[in-house]
Amino acid sequence: MELDQLWEDIFSEDAERVRSAWAGLNAQERASVRDLLEVITGDEQRIEAQRVAARFALVALEIHRPVSNEPGIALPAGALDFARALAHDIAHRLKATFGHITAAVKRDGTLVTQSDIESDRRLSDAILARYPSHGILSEERDKIFRGQEWCWVIDPIDGTTNFTWGFPAWGVLLGLLHFGQPVLGVADFPMTDEQYYAVRGSGAWLNDAPIRVATIAQDEKTGEPLVQKTQLFACCTRTLQRGQLDIPMKIRIAGTTGYDLALVAKGACLGSIDMTSHVWDVAALWPLIEEAGGCIRTNLSRELFPLLPGQDYGALDFSVLSACSPSLMAYLERRLGDRLI
Repeated sequence: MELDQLWEDIFSEDAERVRSAWAGLNAQERASVRDLLEVITGDEQRIEAQRVAARFALVALEIHRPVSNEPGIALPAGALDFARALAHDIAHRLKATFGHITAAVKRDGTLVTQSDIESDRRLSDAILARYPSHGILSEERDKIFRGQEWCWVIDPIDGTTNFTWGFPAWGVLLGLLHFGQPVLGVADFPMTDEQYYAVRGSGAWLNDAPIRVATIAQDEKTGEPLVQKTQLFACCTRTLQRGQLDIPMKIRIAGTTGYDLALVAKGACLGSIDMTSHVWDVAALWPLIEEAGGCIRTNLSRELFPLLPGQDYGALDFSVLSACSPSLMAYLERRLGDRLI
């Protein structure tokens, strides 16, 4: 491959072209390209477009993963206050049409309302007005991750079916990614007056009060978690369609992945499982679960985060499992393996 063509492909911000060019290099050439890309990303004298393209290439090749989940990450100015105020405003605007709107059926069989579309537009417009260089990944708009350093993940109404029919478990989810890793999340559920939020390294919160997952004892001999029959576990209807769960807990179905995960983060449920979830269902809640001391995973063959540039996340669904402790996670994986296929 000619040198000019190589660099044109590497800086194309097209994930397939980047990977194809990389595949044609030997080990020494790859090392040289990687080193130069890393120099460019940190060179403040370069124009921003060059640094963005270099970061895109490094993330697309999965050879450079900035550690955005370490405590002390410098968020964009005012990002948390902005996200909290925006989610709250949109969620409370939606209350005016709650239970009084007609929904259409999308190709995937889920519902969408005019409120979803309008909520998505308001969220996107507000984000771009405040942070014009940031990306947006949305259930109702652009579903392809473009590899931006900062990217917001929007679910304009988490629980559209509930919202349509007048069931109060629904909310607005806003997640912020840094190089494809979730570092900030806000989940506003207006019918219960609950706003959950978290920032990497700063804990998890509900309405300005810190929250933690439930604590659970372990058997001293076996290490098995000592689960009580009166404790709660959240799941979706698809989970139960495969039959009764093999766990000695009371099952609760809220009808939204986001609220299920929020219930685990605040200690109401020991764990949760939701099938056929998407990235906008979990991006805002991922840091919340982990900052609250819990565990979360999917059934994907590779980790969901960091997101891959060029990936169509509308076409990627998965099961998501959460737990209040590593021992309970292992316990649930054994008992619910058939739901994690």
